[in-house]
Amino acid sequence: MDEISPELAHKFGPHFETNALFPNRTNVQFLKVIDRKNIQIEIWERGAGYTLASGSSSSAAAAVARKMGACDGDITVHMPGGKLKIKVADDYAITMTGPATRVGEYFLDKEALK
Repeated sequence: MDEISPELAHKFGPHFETNALFPNRTNVQFLKVIDRKNIQIEIWERGAGYTLASGSSSSAAAAVARKMGACDGDITVHMPGGKLKIKVADDYAITMTGPATRVGEYFLDKEALK
C-alpha cells in the first residue's frame, strides 16, 4: 500500500480477521514498501487486535515483499513497537534478528496450578 496507519489497521483488520474465507480467523498485515531494504507494517492479530510488533508478522511480510520482487533478501521491518531485521533466503527460510524487551513481571499463585 502507498500509505498505512494504525487507523487503517483498526478499520479493516477486524473485517479481514473474521471474514468467512478464514473460518479459524487470520492475522492481518498492512504493508508499505519503503525501499528495497525497508518495509513498514501495521498489524491486526487474530484474537488480540491491534498489535505494536510481531516476529511472525514481520517474517510473513518480508517474505511477501521479497516474493513480489519489491525487496531484496535483507529487510528491516519497521513497526510501531520497533524494528526487526529479517533475512529471507532464496528458499524463503527466515532468519530474524532484533531486540528482546521486558514488558512486565507476573506472578502465578500456586493455587492456580491445582
